[in-house]
Amino acid sequence: MQATDRERTGQTPPPSASGADSSTTENQRRDFPRYFLPAYVLLIVYVSLSPFSGWLSPEQGALYFLTAPWPRYITAFDLIANVLAYAPLGILLFELVRRRTGWTMAVTVASLGGCLLSFCMETMQAYLPVRIPSRVDLLANSAGAMLGALLAARMGRSWLARWLVDWRHQTFNPGARAEFGEVLLAIWLFMQLNPSIPFLSAGTILNPLVADWNTSLQPNTLLPQGLAVALNVCGFGLFTSVLLQPQVRAVRFSIGMIAVGGLLKMLAAGVLLKPPLMLDWLRADIMVSAAGGIIALWFAVRLSHRSRIYLAAMLILAGGLLAKIAAIYEALSTTLGVFNWPYGQLLNFTSLTLLLNEIWPFVALVYLLAGFNRLPSSDAVGAGRSRNA
Repeated sequence: MQATDRERTGQTPPPSASGADSSTTENQRRDFPRYFLPAYVLLIVYVSLSPFSGWLSPEQGALYFLTAPWPRYITAFDLIANVLAYAPLGILLFELVRRRTGWTMAVTVASLGGCLLSFCMETMQAYLPVRIPSRVDLLANSAGAMLGALLAARMGRSWLARWLVDWRHQTFNPGARAEFGEVLLAIWLFMQLNPSIPFLSAGTILNPLVADWNTSLQPNTLLPQGLAVALNVCGFGLFTSVLLQPQVRAVRFSIGMIAVGGLLKMLAAGVLLKPPLMLDWLRADIMVSAAGGIIALWFAVRLSHRSRIYLAAMLILAGGLLAKIAAIYEALSTTLGVFNWPYGQLLNFTSLTLLLNEIWPFVALVYLLAGFNRLPSSDAVGAGRSRNA
């Protein structure tokens, strides 16, 4: 009778909970490239065109690399690096294009998009005397974009992709502003791959071959550096907390993020730094200060949503400025001396991560202040404060 009554009145039964969840998950996945794609394109542009100086018009023309002889030596590392560099671009382009077209067309457009971007970068490199454009790089980059698109098409039907989307949907607040915050978290993790930057601080570790190794441990810098680390830990934790769903335990999640960053730093140090310097990015005073920041965070997450945004902005600003005041900076050429990496691309990677480490606090500050009244919030956030610890 109920079904008949609905048919007579033209009503349709409400969608099932599983159907609604599936639709929400699909929308979350489609929104994924909104900020990640522009950020990754900027990353490729920076790495491809740095140092952005010494521009000269090429005598043989900007496209001479297309007909130039094949390089005499092609290393496996360069090929793999160029393929892997463009694979995430193919994934992001595929997810963006798939909103309006089919899977085959999305793979095609993503592959061509990666090829076009690589062609533009190689062409512009012809105007930089310190860069060498190559059609080998163009082919490797294009193959990487296609590989990423095919991988996205394959993974889109897998349980792992659905699990990751569900986890992201259940962990972070919805909306474009929260997604931009996720991009900032991803950039923070990427910065930790440079082990020459002290953990949760600024500056660079010293090269003992050209500097006094004890300079960074003088009493006049120990206290400011330790305080900066504590402020950065608490500020970063609060920054993370305003991006999370109310049921997520903010302190645990923030500590987990910091632990992942420390693990990435440790792995990078083991691979990139010279053996005697592998643990010089980590000191006892940093660990003690980080513990103090975590204790302060445990109390601070109980504040209201807006209070946490405001406090996070102030702590990130104070911690960033104090870290830079107390930090020791060396010339980039001197900093490169602490690395043990013979495969190339080290200059681009080091300069990029150092730049990101310098500007990240200020970008996060602007983001927090701009979203003071706009970052997702609800009564549930306040109700969930007691569970955040």
